[in-house]
Amino acid sequence: MPMIVETPSTRSRDGIPTPLARGSSRQKPRRSWIWWAAGSGLLIVLAVFLYSKRKDSGDSSPSDQAGSAAANGSRSADGEDKAAVKVKVVNAHRGGITRTTTQLAEIRFFAHVQLFAKASGFLKSQIVDIGDTVRMGEVLAEIFAPELQQQVEQAAAAAEQARAEVTQAEALVTVDQAEVQAATAVIKQREAQIGQYTATRKYREKEYIRYAELAVNRAIDDRAADEKQEDFESAKAGELVAVAAVEAARGNLAKAVAQVERGKADVKAARARVLVAEARESNARIYQQYTRLIAPFDGVVTERNYFDGDFIRDAAQGSNTQSVLGLARTDLMRVVVYIPDSQVAYVDRGDEAVVRVQALGGEEFRGKVARFSNMEMASNRAMRAEIDIPNPTGRLRHGMYGDVTILLEPPSNVLTVPSPGLIENDGHGAGSVYVVRGGKARKVSVRVGTDNGMIVEILSGLTEKDEVIVDFSGSVEDGSPVVPLSPSGEPVRNESDSQK
Repeated sequence: MPMIVETPSTRSRDGIPTPLARGSSRQKPRRSWIWWAAGSGLLIVLAVFLYSKRKDSGDSSPSDQAGSAAANGSRSADGEDKAAVKVKVVNAHRGGITRTTTQLAEIRFFAHVQLFAKASGFLKSQIVDIGDTVRMGEVLAEIFAPELQQQVEQAAAAAEQARAEVTQAEALVTVDQAEVQAATAVIKQREAQIGQYTATRKYREKEYIRYAELAVNRAIDDRAADEKQEDFESAKAGELVAVAAVEAARGNLAKAVAQVERGKADVKAARARVLVAEARESNARIYQQYTRLIAPFDGVVTERNYFDGDFIRDAAQGSNTQSVLGLARTDLMRVVVYIPDSQVAYVDRGDEAVVRVQALGGEEFRGKVARFSNMEMASNRAMRAEIDIPNPTGRLRHGMYGDVTILLEPPSNVLTVPSPGLIENDGHGAGSVYVVRGGKARKVSVRVGTDNGMIVEILSGLTEKDEVIVDFSGSVEDGSPVVPLSPSGEPVRNESDSQK
């Protein structure tokens, strides 16, 4: 406001202002200049004070400050609170964070083998070369080794001889079994003869007794009794001979049975010799098969180290360290990736993955995690995982590299807000945000989930209607008046505005 500077000439002795008398003496110009300078300084100090206060309240110019003072210093002509801080707000969005990991990856053959020779000889023929596609079971190369053929023939002859010995031993067993049957028949015959001789002996014994009695009574001549005694003794001796013949037949039977058992043992031994001979023959044929290199699976020839006529040594002898051919399976490729320690716990078989190949301009190939090592390497604290990618056209080549993104966890249904909206986080799930309620900033406690640096999961404490402050200039505290704006800077009509 304007300031009136009074000089001593305008006041009476009682301190009451009085007009200057015409013709009275005036104050000297020097003293008047001093008072004018002092008044101007006070005006400047006051203007600086008002400008500073205007700047602290967020106004941009002294002219606005003056207009604000004229309007009672609280609101502008359109009713906006000039002390409120402009803030950018967003609504909490439902849909949690998708946990993924993106790592460098290398493409490798699904299978790669080195085909060595296990038979020494000259390379007779090799029908494939580098880059040729082969089928499982196809003959790729053949080695000329005639001594192996001779070993096969000798082993086959030995096996045939052993089988003939089995036949011979079985025939001898048949003969011995026939002798057993014959000895059994002789025993039966001898046992029948014993009964005949026993009956004769009993008859002769009775006859001798009667004649002996008659001779004692002098009814007959003693010579007749002696003849009957001789017949009795002869019958008795015949019976003993028959018994001895039975025992002899039984002995022959036991001998024949023993010969049968021995023959059976010979048959078993001959059959065992057949097995040995056949094993030797099979072994010789196996070594003969080593003269041919067979494709173990469908694939592509990757190496060739010999040409027709080269001498190749048996790799089993340890003198040959160079393979004849290299073969790789290419219809399916392995993508090798190393998962860092912080994300190892989230990897599972079947996790979806997208592989981007650098050499193919970032072309994407989709697959799933097929296997992982279940251990971290001490050198880099990372775990190896592999993704199988079909390669029917052969576009993927061993050694290509790129990056792979693995979906570790799909998005949940929790609320999320931009990470800058989180003003506090104790690292154990407790945090807080500012929300706009009734035109003022209100601090709200929330439960925090995963934070990927861009968005953060809010497990509880907010609803989808809450306007979360994510950006502001100046100072905002709990209860501070705020003006909500959209992320693009447009005014936001909130609930309190709609009630006005």
